[in-house]
Amino acid sequence: MKKRLSNGMAGMLCLLLLCIFAAGCTQSQTAAVATAGDTVQVNYTGTYDDGEVFDSSYERGQPLEFVVGAGQMIPGFDAAVVGMAVGDKKTVRLSPDEAYGEWREDLVMTVNRTIFAENTTPEVGETYSSLTDQGFIKFTVTAVNASDVTVDTNHPMAGKTLNFDIELVSINPADV
Repeated sequence: MKKRLSNGMAGMLCLLLLCIFAAGCTQSQTAAVATAGDTVQVNYTGTYDDGEVFDSSYERGQPLEFVVGAGQMIPGFDAAVVGMAVGDKKTVRLSPDEAYGEWREDLVMTVNRTIFAENTTPEVGETYSSLTDQGFIKFTVTAVNASDVTVDTNHPMAGKTLNFDIELVSINPADV
């Protein structure tokens, strides 16, 4: 009888351990991670290599929401979020190729001053937008003379390495 009780207890102990182990495995497998098509919310701070902050969702008091892999974000930021779980934090350093691209000389051009509205006096450093065949473009005035205006249509962050501290706040899976 004692032997039968001992075997029964050992069997129950094994069953109990198996249940605990299985519950632990199941729990880790259900941790959701961000994948393409998911709508996510992130908090972030973006800095240049010198530490200057250029943008922060924390300062606005509202997380940034976007669809992973939909082209709404710069490529490196988008890729950094893939595989993160809610509550995860990471820091990434993005080369210009992973962000806004390299600065290109061919995107700097001189235009006739008459393209500006009659009562507009363009000044160096001012930013404008214009509708073109390719859609809206933004440009910055870099030089002005009596007849011409030199404009730079590169993104203001083109050619820059960007650093981001990212915290994943929420995931709304694509398949829900």
